[in-house]
Amino acid sequence: MKIAVLSDIHGNFRALQKVVDNVEEWDADLVFVAGDTINRGPRSKDCLQLVRQKHTSDGWRVIRGNHEDYVLNFEKPDTPTSGPMFEVLQHVYWNHHHLTPSEIASVKALPYQIEENIGEGQILRAVHASMQGIRKGIYPDTSPEELAAKIAPAPQILAVGHTHQPLLRTLAGTLVVNAGSVGMPFDGDIRPSYAQIYWQNGAWQAKIIRLDYDHAAAVKDFYESGFVAEGGAMVKVILWELNSARPHLSRWNRLYWEAVQQGEVSVEKAVEEYLGRLREGSLV
Repeated sequence: MKIAVLSDIHGNFRALQKVVDNVEEWDADLVFVAGDTINRGPRSKDCLQLVRQKHTSDGWRVIRGNHEDYVLNFEKPDTPTSGPMFEVLQHVYWNHHHLTPSEIASVKALPYQIEENIGEGQILRAVHASMQGIRKGIYPDTSPEELAAKIAPAPQILAVGHTHQPLLRTLAGTLVVNAGSVGMPFDGDIRPSYAQIYWQNGAWQAKIIRLDYDHAAAVKDFYESGFVAEGGAMVKVILWELNSARPHLSRWNRLYWEAVQQGEVSVEKAVEEYLGRLREGSLV
C-alpha cells in the first residue's frame, strides 16, 4: 500500500497542482490532506475546489486545521469587521468573502481527525497538529516526552502538518509523519513538501518529497487575484513568508500586536516597520 499525506496548502494553487501531479504519478492508494487547505494564500477557492474534486473522484481523506477555523470565524456575528483586529485579520476575511455558501458548508463539514485501517488492524490517524489540538504542533526539536503526549493514544502511524516543517520520527513503535507544507514551507526551502508512506521490508517506511514548482507564478497570484490590494497590510507579511520560507505572522504579532492594541501604531505602519527591519537585516 502507498499512502500520500499533504498538509498546509494555504491557497497556493501552483504548488498544489505540482504535488497532485506527483502523487498521481506515484499512484498512491490513499491520500490524506491534513488541514489548512485554505487561507493565508490567494487561491483558497481553487485549492478547496480541487481537493473536494479529488475527495469525490479519488476518495481523498480531508480534515480541517486551524485556518479552516479562522475562515469559519467570519460566519460568527461577533467577529470584528472594523478596527485593528479586523485589519490584522483582513486577509482571512478576504478568503472567506471569496467562498460560496456551499463551499463554506463543505469546510464546516470537515472532521478534525480521521482514522483509517491500513491492514491487519493497524491504524493511520490523521490530525492537523497533534492529539493535543489543532495548534499544538510536533516540531523537529519536540522532546520524546512531549512527543509521547502529543501522539497519545498512539496509533501505528500518526500523520500531521501545522508546523510547516517536515519530519519523520519513530517513538515506541509509532511512525510520526509531519508532511510539512505544500503551499507555505517554513524550513527555509521554498519547494512544496508532502510525505509518501509505504510498506517495505516488513515495516512502514516514509520519506519527504520536495518538488520544484513555478514559485514566480505563485507570487504573481498574490497580485493578480487582488489579494495584495484588498487583503490588508498583513498580506505583505504573508508574501515575505512565501518568499523566505520562514514564519513571520506569529513573529509580527509578538512584536507589534500589543502596541497596535494600545493605539501606539497602526497595523500598516507596524507592517512597514517590520518589513523594513527584515530588509536591513536587524531581525534575524
